[in-house]
Amino acid sequence: MDSPKQNPDLQNLEQLVDIQEFLNRSYVFSGAPGGAAKLFAYLAKRETYKKGQIIMEEGKPCDRCFIIMGGEVDIHQHYNGRRFHLQLLQADSLNYFGELALLSEFKWFFSARAWTDVTLLSISREAFGKVMEKYPESYQSMVKKIIDLRIRRFVNQSDYLMANIAPEAWREDPPES
Repeated sequence: MDSPKQNPDLQNLEQLVDIQEFLNRSYVFSGAPGGAAKLFAYLAKRETYKKGQIIMEEGKPCDRCFIIMGGEVDIHQHYNGRRFHLQLLQADSLNYFGELALLSEFKWFFSARAWTDVTLLSISREAFGKVMEKYPESYQSMVKKIIDLRIRRFVNQSDYLMANIAPEAWREDPPES
């Protein structure tokens, strides 16, 4: 006897609900009106990358934010021909990157590479704009959350770099006379 096949529309609806629930657990999208969360879930794109695959490269135009659903992502930067590790992001802790792309056009100032096989959810700046047009009352709080995230990320990266800086780079304050 053949097993019943799932209705593709029902399967898509289940995936949409899963993505909406996932977004509701993330800092930026938590607290958004139900309709906005549902619309973000509908417009989001699931992306997969194999271990070692480049997700985005510094110096290239950015157009979307990424939220890690599974796996780990290496955030790094190139300087004077060398690659510098800045952070390892995981689905269960710092699980986002590229959040400023939702607010403005610019070129990536860092690169991201799949440290393990990774599943990401991406939301484009265009999709973010469409949702904010429909829910303008949420714009201010979402922008605040995005800026808060960027500040936290900056502090975490600065702490990491300070903890790993070469001793000869430290400069003590001159003695007071």
